Amino acid sequence: MALSLAGAGCDDAFTSGGVATATPLFTSITAGDLLELERGESVLVELDGDYPVVFEFDGRRGALDFGRIDIATPEEGLVPLQVWLEALVSARGLGFAELSRGRFRLANDASAAALGIGVSGRCDDGQIIDIDGVVAVLFLADATCRAF
Repeated sequence: MALSLAGAGCDDAFTSGGVATATPLFTSITAGDLLELERGESVLVELDGDYPVVFEFDGRRGALDFGRIDIATPEEGLVPLQVWLEALVSARGLGFAELSRGRFRLANDASAAALGIGVSGRCDDGQIIDIDGVVAVLFLADATCRAF
């Protein structure tokens, strides 16, 4: 059973102006959130819709269990996040443990993904990349600012 964390029904919420003009749906996922799942449950991160969504993963207070998360991307469809991240990790030279204990964002829109990053000068600008039609923001240093 998967717990879907996306803008259900939001695809029809806007009809003009494009993704960048809509207020994105923001969701934060921590290790504690994953521990609260029932046995056999997983989280479904849906990034294959039109409505702008941003998922921020924060493993700074406990390692994230990527085996409990599935991701739906425009190019790959539904895949386990652990499998999808392996391509990201190998392409960027990061260790898998670094991601599970760090902070990063996944989004379906670059403008939405970058909201609040580097605006005040207090935040880590992060590294913004596109993989499989998904925008990833990697915070390689500890960042304390939140956009939402």
